[in-house]
Amino acid sequence: MADWLAHREALQAGLLLASIAGVLVWETWRPRRTLAVPLGGRWFNQVALTALGSLVVRLSAPLAALGLAVMAQEQGWGLLNLIALPAWLSLMIGVIAIDLNTYLQHRLFHAMPLLWRFHKIHHCDLDVDCGTALRHHPVETIVTQVFDLALIVAVGVSPLAVLVALTLGGMVSVFNHANIALPKAADRALRWLVVTPDMHRIHHSVDVEESNRNFANLLPWWDRLFSTYRREPLLGQTQMVVGLAEARADRDFSLWSLLALPFRRRRADVPFETRLGNYEVSQ
Repeated sequence: MADWLAHREALQAGLLLASIAGVLVWETWRPRRTLAVPLGGRWFNQVALTALGSLVVRLSAPLAALGLAVMAQEQGWGLLNLIALPAWLSLMIGVIAIDLNTYLQHRLFHAMPLLWRFHKIHHCDLDVDCGTALRHHPVETIVTQVFDLALIVAVGVSPLAVLVALTLGGMVSVFNHANIALPKAADRALRWLVVTPDMHRIHHSVDVEESNRNFANLLPWWDRLFSTYRREPLLGQTQMVVGLAEARADRDFSLWSLLALPFRRRRADVPFETRLGNYEVSQ
């Protein structure tokens, strides 16, 4: 146990970087959509937001998710630590519980105005590619960490399940935000096992009726189970407009503007909700 715990951060970082590198090559080779914004400024923001989020979590959370899982296991906290289960079943339940928690968190970030203020930084990207997976306000990162820690204690998720779920969740997030083209047959088949880029990209539509669909990250079942699944966007994958109606000007996309966006008043010339068929963007 101690050996893999000691190297967990290197393992997680290595797998995440490998995922990003692989998807970047794939996006270059077979992109799904033409990018609207140059990569340089966008990627600076994505990396900077991730770095700030990681720093804030380290400073504000005295115990990381994996460390708390070890403590919960030693102290017998949580449901799974109170019943005798085979290790493989405990692992499976723990991974599924964390992914369901991610889905529910995501819906809460859209449903609660205060949380949405911070989550919309993720949605205001004018393109969706693997870098979008890194684009989260530091406050959102802290809130997500709190939800994860609460679940680990309540359910008693094992340390191995935490490591697998968080590592796999990060890698799949890079994949399902990717600007890649999958064959239609492959996409249809994969949607029963994992969230695909075409499935998740709909969630980044500027249209509120589409952005309130397809919340899942790893397992696509949650959207079908809770009736939030949408198969295709109204305008199609290549013509669908992504981002937010309230943030489309160059001045909205400096790092400082993104950090300050949750605290700004919505512009009066932008409708609160953009509905299907009522939004046009000049190309």
